[in-house]
Formats: sequence, structure tokens, C-alpha cells
Amino acid sequence: MIDVEQERIAQGVSDDEWREDTRYCHALRVARVVEETHDAMSIVFEVPEVLREEFAYEAGQFLSFKVPFEGRVLTRSYSLSSSPEVDDAHKVTVKRVDDGRISNWMNDRVREESRLMVVPPAGLFVLDPDSSRDLMLWSGGSGITPCISIVKTALAKTQRRMLLVYANRDARSIIFQSELEALCAAHPDRLQVIHRLDDSDGFITAPDVVSHLGGNLEREHYLCGPGAFMDTVEDALHEAGVARDHIHIERFVSPHDHVGEAPPPTPPTPDEVAPEKITIVLDGKEHAIAYEAGERVLDAARRAGLDPPFSCEEGYCSCCMAKLASGEAKMATNDCL
Repeated sequence: MIDVEQERIAQGVSDDEWREDTRYCHALRVARVVEETHDAMSIVFEVPEVLREEFAYEAGQFLSFKVPFEGRVLTRSYSLSSSPEVDDAHKVTVKRVDDGRISNWMNDRVREESRLMVVPPAGLFVLDPDSSRDLMLWSGGSGITPCISIVKTALAKTQRRMLLVYANRDARSIIFQSELEALCAAHPDRLQVIHRLDDSDGFITAPDVVSHLGGNLEREHYLCGPGAFMDTVEDALHEAGVARDHIHIERFVSPHDHVGEAPPPTPPTPDEVAPEKITIVLDGKEHAIAYEAGERVLDAARRAGLDPPFSCEEGYCSCCMAKLASGEAKMATNDCL
């Protein structure tokens, strides 16, 4: 059983660093741990009544965790595999990653009664409330976690039909196999699941995507899985003629740690003019800070000593989503907004 305070001390994280890094967090107790496969487990949390509103979530969102590890505080984000419509507790599912420090730490160390530092739910990979289109979901490996949450919610709240294409290395790697079978049995006219196994079917290809698509270009598509898998699916969908605003993507990575070194600024093009200063409003306070041409706003804020919330270096994009009040900004990479 893990106690966050004892773990912080054992890992050599200072009081000040811990206090600063966990200021958006709450300590949640682990109510139950479920072994899903040989290399994946689910963690079910007890959210006290006083935090229920803060931890309200939409299907497809994720929780972020602050973990003291070898003298530092590492942040990792894991999708909620529970549904706010049908499940009475918050559940995340964590699959082991080769050389993954926190994914392996979670699987090896977290047990019932453990307490973890958790940031409230975030993320934009959610159902469009204004759409009634049928759904097609493309999942690879642990990318099933936000998709099963969306599936359960859509079955409970809508009349939309769904086709899930789920790729894994082999049969024993299929997460939620029994739950998916039960959902298909309960909703045979609305949910179909196609399993693709690398050891028997090979990796998914563009012709495979077109075949599964079946000529239906009107569905909304939700993609979550390894990068190569999603690149193949996304490119094939675009090539087939699926509208870009019908494709929703959640990318996740196992990040390298950044030790205070920002990436080099991207030089502006000749027709771009960069300001000498930018104004950032954080936690209701206004900050005028110096700006270097081509610098990322997040890096400029951190260089100035600010501590904005962010998750792009920790596996998910959108945590630091901000409103542009004036001026212009360009996203170097836009996988989310």
C-alpha cells in the first residue's frame, strides 16, 4: 500500500517542490485494483462527496497523477475507462510500457487502500453533444480506455449505432474483452466490435481501414492508440473522403523527462512579426513577460518563473488550453484543438 507522504520522503522530494507540484491535486484512496490482462490493470478510486463536483467528468476524459520518483515529481495522465452515466466510481486503466517508469510503478506498487495524488478530470476527446451521427471507434492497445467510456455513455444516453475496431498484439492482450462481449450481447443492434490481432491479422493497413469503413462517410470517428496505428487510420480516412471535423483524435505518448531545457525557438517566417512582450493571465493575475521570437508560450511562461498547468510533455494535449485575448498565435503542432 502506498502512502503519498511516505513515498515523497522515500523518493527524496522536498516539501517545497511537492507542495508546488501538487497544488492542483487531491489525495484519493484506491478502493479496488482489477487485473485486466497480463500487462494491464485498472484502478478504482473513492471520490469523497466533498470532491464529487470537482471530479465530475465526461466520457473520454483523463486523470493526471503526480508521482514522486527518484527525487523528482513526474506527471502521467491516464484515461478514465469508467462511464459517468453507468459506473458509480472513477476508474483508470494502466498498461505496462517497456521501460515505462510510472506505468510499471503503478502496476507493481498500487494496491487497495493506496493513496495517490490526482488532478481533476480534463480532456477534449469527448462526445459531441450536438451530433446524432453513428460512431466508428478505432482503438489500439490501451487506446481502448477512453473509447470504452464513450461507448458505454453513448449506449446509455443516445440511440447512436457504433462500430469499434480494436487492434492488439494478440488475444491475451485484449483489455475489457468480457465487458465488450457483454455490451455487444446487450446491444446487438447498436454495437459491433471487430478485433484485429497483429499475430494473426498483421498490422492494420490503409486498405483494411477502407474495408472496415464500408463506404459510410457520415459517421463520426474516434481514434486512440499507438502513433503508427493512428497515423494509418487517420490518413486512410482523409483519403477516403471523411470530413476532417468528423475525426476526433487522442494521442498519448510515454514522454522523456525535460530537465528545465526548453526546445529551441522556431524562427519566424519573414512575414511574421513577434512582440517583445506578451501578457499572460494565470490564476486571475496578469503577468507581462519578455518574449523571444519563435518561442512557445508555455516555455516563455515557465522561463519567467510562472507555473501554468500543462500536459503536452506528459502524454496529452489540451490541459494548458488558453483563450487568446489579443494578438496572434500559431500552434506548431495541433493534435487536439
